[in-house]
Amino acid sequence: MRKYVPKSTLHRTSHMDGEERELSIQRNLRFAQWRLMVSFLIMIMMAGVAACAQTEQAREVEPSGFLGDYSILQPGKEGEALLVYKNPQADFSNYRAVYVEPAIVLISKQSTVPQEELHRLADDLRSKVIWKLKEDFLVVPKPVPGALQIELALTEAEPSDVGMDIVSTIIPPVGMVSGAKKLATGTQAFVGRASIEAKLTDGNTGTLLMAAADRRVGGRSLDGSMDSWDDAHQAFDYWADTLAQRLREWRKTPKPLNTN
Repeated sequence: MRKYVPKSTLHRTSHMDGEERELSIQRNLRFAQWRLMVSFLIMIMMAGVAACAQTEQAREVEPSGFLGDYSILQPGKEGEALLVYKNPQADFSNYRAVYVEPAIVLISKQSTVPQEELHRLADDLRSKVIWKLKEDFLVVPKPVPGALQIELALTEAEPSDVGMDIVSTIIPPVGMVSGAKKLATGTQAFVGRASIEAKLTDGNTGTLLMAAADRRVGGRSLDGSMDSWDDAHQAFDYWADTLAQRLREWRKTPKPLNTN
């Protein structure tokens, strides 16, 4: 059976000389190479992004008033919160029990996040802290004499723009815009962010043992990127892990001698 070929195609083919055919072949090859290169670059970026940290520390945090006297706080060292105070006479080895008060919400009035969502986030923050501290402490449901008392405040919470977060992670030009914003402000564009303040006091005397304020923003990762609050939850995980680790270290450190 004779295959039907449209006349327009026959006409165009019959009049295409050797040079035109060669140019057409080269154009098709270049297009195929371009598609292959773009696919390869996207695969590399996705692999690299997946290995990045979920969240990263911001450059600064805005005090909310929760900690009262901020003059005692100092800029944290590497691996610490942005602002930190530790009572030099604190002896954390004395504590076997801990009480974590319900986290409060101290968010700017400009926030458009519903109050119900903010309180769910605060509850999640407290739950993560309790879950980590259970590894080393007896977590009690109410204040008891001799227990370490922890107060938490959620002072900032913003979801990520899921669609743009994914696009800026994969596509270089949009990612460059996000990178430029980070250079100017210290945070990526389209990512979520959260800030907290915390203080630890003695359950008997109310003496302030430690206080901190920190802010974290979303990193460049596709993991969990379909959840607009994933960056905030990842920040909560980081803070809970870090607090548990710090207390573990401090409980092993002997109380400094009072030279006064």
